[in-house]
Amino acid sequence: IQSAVYNHNFLVLDKQPPGPDFGITVPFQIRSRLPSGEFAEIRRNHVVYLKVLQNEARVQTLVEGFDRSPEANDIRIENRRVGAGMRITGDHPLSGLNLWSIRTVLAMEPFIAMTIDPGKEFTWKMSYEYYTLPPHAE
Repeated sequence: IQSAVYNHNFLVLDKQPPGPDFGITVPFQIRSRLPSGEFAEIRRNHVVYLKVLQNEARVQTLVEGFDRSPEANDIRIENRRVGAGMRITGDHPLSGLNLWSIRTVLAMEPFIAMTIDPGKEFTWKMSYEYYTLPPHAE
């Protein structure tokens, strides 16, 4: 069997829509291009939202630039207003990574490749850690 597995990871923190309070960080320089820079932009290893997503607005892109090490399978999504974040880590290298967000949800979708020989098993682990951010100095 040759296939891929991925998780939608629909994230909602305190009902906050994707927007400037959210940030996404990965451990590699992102090489993707967003279809429109109107709502979000890529800054090295970060995705930064420029506007709150409303109505039919969406941000979607394939995220590229990761290497084939399991260490690249490490995603942080943080919301400064809420003061919370979520970290997604996996024990296999990424084979793909998609960002998809609309007015109600933000989703980082990691893909991993599976090659399973007849009679064999394949296991993987995805971990989700929710955390609070330190208060920010004003």
